Amino acid sequence: MPRLLACLLILIALAGPSRAATEDADRAVVGRFLLTDMNGRAVTDEMYGGKIRIVVFGYTYCPDICPTVLNTLSVALEHLGADRAKVVTLFVTVDPERDSPAHLKEYLASFPEIIGLTGSAEQIAAAARNFKVRYEKQPVEGNDPMAYSVDHSSSIYIMDRVGNFLARMPHASKPDRLAERVKSYLAPRKAED
Repeated sequence: MPRLLACLLILIALAGPSRAATEDADRAVVGRFLLTDMNGRAVTDEMYGGKIRIVVFGYTYCPDICPTVLNTLSVALEHLGADRAKVVTLFVTVDPERDSPAHLKEYLASFPEIIGLTGSAEQIAAAARNFKVRYEKQPVEGNDPMAYSVDHSSSIYIMDRVGNFLARMPHASKPDRLAERVKSYLAPRKAED
């Protein structure tokens, strides 16, 4: 009997979080932040009111996932056509040590219409907590103290016009699928009878 119980506990652990647990975690996502944009201005989530917000966390020295996600966002914005004026896309760095406003601006020049956000380590940590984003600076390899990487969550967050959580999509989402999802939130809702 103890073996059966141990096997059952292992199977439950391997199954991962339940859909209900994931939905509860998503409900706890809060889109609040106080950061600095890539033009050096202090910004809050409220400054983007009235627009659907697509938010991702990453960093400019990320070797693969971040540039891929940024490309996905750029293509998704193209798919939105005229509706992209109703959307703001935000890239929040998890590496404020290297990602200054000027560096973000230079890096994001390759991804038009995406706004880079940085801030103090405390401001980034607060924003990450609100979005339930995990990140951790990894040990330096070699002699260069700036040659570190940052492991981080890589979901795409969709927030409503007042900053409430709508959806979390995988970083590997196809641009057309992301655009369809965003359009579904832009469409006027019919009143229920």
